[in-house]
Amino acid sequence: MFLKLRKLSSASVKSVSVNFIRNYNECPVNSWNADIEAAGGFSCTGSANDGSALILGAFTDDNYALSQTICLTKAAALFNHNINGKLVEMLKASGPLPNLGEMRVFPKLEPMFSVVAVVGLGDNNAGYEKKEQRDESKENIRKAVGVACRYFQGIEVNKIFVEGFEDPESAAEGAFLALWEYQSLRAPDRRNVKIPDVVMYGDCDWKKWRIGLEKAEAQNFARKLMETPANLMTPRAFAQSVVQALCKTSVNVTLRGETWLKEHNMNAFLANTKGSPQPPFLLEMTYNGCDPAIPPIILIGKGITFNSGGLCLKTCEEMKNMRGDMQGAAVVVATFKALANLGLPINVRGLIPLGENMPGGTAARPRDIVKSTSGKSILISPRDFNGNLMLADTLCYAQQFKPKYIVTLASLSKEVKTGFNLTASGIYTQNEKLWQLLKTSSIHSGDRLWKLPMWNMFEREVKDFTSADLSILSKYFRRGISATTTALLNQFVCKPNWALIDTLGTMFEDGKTSYIKKGMSGRPTRTIVEFLGQMAYPPREMLEQSGSNEEEGS
Repeated sequence: MFLKLRKLSSASVKSVSVNFIRNYNECPVNSWNADIEAAGGFSCTGSANDGSALILGAFTDDNYALSQTICLTKAAALFNHNINGKLVEMLKASGPLPNLGEMRVFPKLEPMFSVVAVVGLGDNNAGYEKKEQRDESKENIRKAVGVACRYFQGIEVNKIFVEGFEDPESAAEGAFLALWEYQSLRAPDRRNVKIPDVVMYGDCDWKKWRIGLEKAEAQNFARKLMETPANLMTPRAFAQSVVQALCKTSVNVTLRGETWLKEHNMNAFLANTKGSPQPPFLLEMTYNGCDPAIPPIILIGKGITFNSGGLCLKTCEEMKNMRGDMQGAAVVVATFKALANLGLPINVRGLIPLGENMPGGTAARPRDIVKSTSGKSILISPRDFNGNLMLADTLCYAQQFKPKYIVTLASLSKEVKTGFNLTASGIYTQNEKLWQLLKTSSIHSGDRLWKLPMWNMFEREVKDFTSADLSILSKYFRRGISATTTALLNQFVCKPNWALIDTLGTMFEDGKTSYIKKGMSGRPTRTIVEFLGQMAYPPREMLEQSGSNEEEGS
């Protein structure tokens, strides 16, 4: 959790606005009403109506099983005390304690709640696991809350009370991600998946709860964009959706059309999209949360709204989920939505190249050569080129803003999907500090990143051609496709401050994750939001390291 809030006196609490108060010299005030009573009667213990459910937790590991000890969370222990030990009695009578991802459900255990669920949280000592490359405690909370929320959604409760589990951010993420489902195109009378109200129970840390809510809602927005069919989510429709979503925020949106792209010699970008009748666009978003003179972080998201493969056509099976090939673009837009709502004091610029890759009569052909805006010529390979060309020109354009870091998100190569399946996205970078920041953020979010090599041999292979300066693939195009794609894009970056996150493997969720239903995943939105939060509010260790580097330089 990264958001810091300035202290408010009791007199000033009631004047907190719904919108963030932006002040460059102070941390932002939270965007929700801090007056608990005015905010709808929330309390640290919660209240309930008919049709409401309560989610509590219990730890289960080998030590507790051997000693037959029931280890409840603090909120569950207090609840058990208030009902004279009935919860523990029911748990003992129900058999073994629930393991991680399991639960025990008790109806009418307490008059205020129609049903109470006790979810298994696994090991009480869980935390950062080096082997798994994530914080298992946070992930266990998301899994446990996700299982219970989906169960209660299935029996159509009206309101779900979720205890904070001493980490309200992870609890909120698990709840709101688990309940979301794409049903925008169904008739109103057929939208049979009801989204119940979710309220925190037994915890007063509304700051962390709100941050988890904003992260989850951002990821759900990315899922919505990715799930929308390609005939409805054309490049123009995507741009309109972005404007509509961000028009009431502090984000400035600029849309640049085909004429502007031609004027700036973005021929590689245009070659990637000219097979489609849908016009291409470059969508530019600007968020200034601090002094505009401070160099921004640039986020680039690949925005191919449908990728057929062009003339090198994909198979029907490969095209099945290609409506979500604009995953990078959706994640970047969702990140800006969360940025604006959280009011982070940081400057961020988003660049989204939008277009379709279709096999039209004017589509780019294998062995064509195009000249990028940098002046370098690029040989188009005899296979599907998944947005490499549009990203190359966009990276060139990004250099003029003199960014601190550039992070590109794109679903590029099935080799990464083959290697990691749904477990991680691949990341390429030569900047160790940027890698550590993104790695830390992925550990926190549970959306894992795995670093892949950027060796010189891959760079040599995309340059070793007599007909053009560069090639999309090496001469041996069946080998190292993911790495050679990165090596190509690296030729359009001026400084080693760039990272590429290949997200193809995590594009589609198969339903095995308890807190994300089957469909487009929206990953790694929460990782990028956390990364920007860490940049806005760096940990003390990072500040000390920066200070020591400055002293060495002087």
